[in-house]
Amino acid sequence: MAGDELAMRLGWSRPAAARLVRDGRALDNELLLAADAVRDGLLDTPKLRVLTDRLHDRPDQLSWPVLEQVLPDAPLRTPTQLAADVDRALLAADPLDAAVRLPKALATRHVCHPRRLPDGMAGLWAVLPATDAARIDGTLEATARAARAAGDPRTLDQLRADTLSDLATGTALLAGTTLMQGGNGDIRARTTDDAFDHEHEAAPVTEAPRPPGRAAPGIRIPKVRIDVTVALSTLMGLDDNPGELAGLGPIPAEQARALALGGTWRRIVTDPLTGTVLDVGRTRYRPPAALAEHVLARDQVCAGPGCSVPGHRCDLDHTTEYHGTPANGSPVRGTTSAGNLGPLSSRCHRLKTDGGFTLRQVRPGLFEWRTPAGLTYRVTPGNHGRTEKLDKHPRAIPDNPPF
Repeated sequence: MAGDELAMRLGWSRPAAARLVRDGRALDNELLLAADAVRDGLLDTPKLRVLTDRLHDRPDQLSWPVLEQVLPDAPLRTPTQLAADVDRALLAADPLDAAVRLPKALATRHVCHPRRLPDGMAGLWAVLPATDAARIDGTLEATARAARAAGDPRTLDQLRADTLSDLATGTALLAGTTLMQGGNGDIRARTTDDAFDHEHEAAPVTEAPRPPGRAAPGIRIPKVRIDVTVALSTLMGLDDNPGELAGLGPIPAEQARALALGGTWRRIVTDPLTGTVLDVGRTRYRPPAALAEHVLARDQVCAGPGCSVPGHRCDLDHTTEYHGTPANGSPVRGTTSAGNLGPLSSRCHRLKTDGGFTLRQVRPGLFEWRTPAGLTYRVTPGNHGRTEKLDKHPRAIPDNPPF
């Protein structure tokens, strides 16, 4: 009843008003710690919404330990990162509850009806098992990249959208597009961090026409590679620690085991305390490719503060610029080594190259950024993008350039 009253008075939809009532009740009960963090200026509204969405229906004996675990790092976590932190803590704290909730969550899968957007456009939103979403996304990405490689003038985003539309409506089949698993090379699945709050990397917009019924003409859909990291003890059924789905984050142990069945396994040796990758088992011997594989397995995501772009979509950047072998015999700067390579998204790469930000790698996998304002951040991308702020107060920035 309170939600209906608010909806009428504020001109809101009933679901939005009911959500406000739900959140208020939670903040006065099981999420009291989060309410305190808001009053102390440690949480903003988007992060608070992450906590209420995930913890409003959890018992106090579960929500309180989770809040105590995630709140200290919350100020330097993006909403997407905070959501993954909460999910990971919930799965680890009560694996039995996760096993009970999984089939209930699977029963809620759906595709919404179109949501109107300006200029004759519309949006669709699908709720699917994380593994299925990763496979679909990987297929769209692989098909789009194959079409681009064949000379299609459309952008990757345009090709992904056209491919989805053509496959769903059957247009691609009518046009004779070959739809099969196979092809040369593995394509990692790219997964979207957040459907509506995703900080999308802007790509140049072209007016390339969409050829009717041509999602990817004459292109085989390459085999899609889905990466999941799961402890050997979990695979053996000795514990129920959550797995990590590349680009998406934590998934229940049951899902991780199911995905691992029939897959190709790699040995990855990690530090038992920090989870940092120390070594990667490989099935082929090509030193440059093996080095890149090691760095991507170590870091997982972009090394920029708060950036969640998956590593396989990033540039493999030399932290100290590569200069080759000096003619005068002086020491080589910017070596191609694990301690001088790291993944950077296109935007973070531009910040480092042209934006006045400086970057150094303190040790392999630990990146230190200094901003134009004089603040210093240390990022460990392989530890779920953990970020530490070293300075408390920025230096004053001049009113006029140069800064």
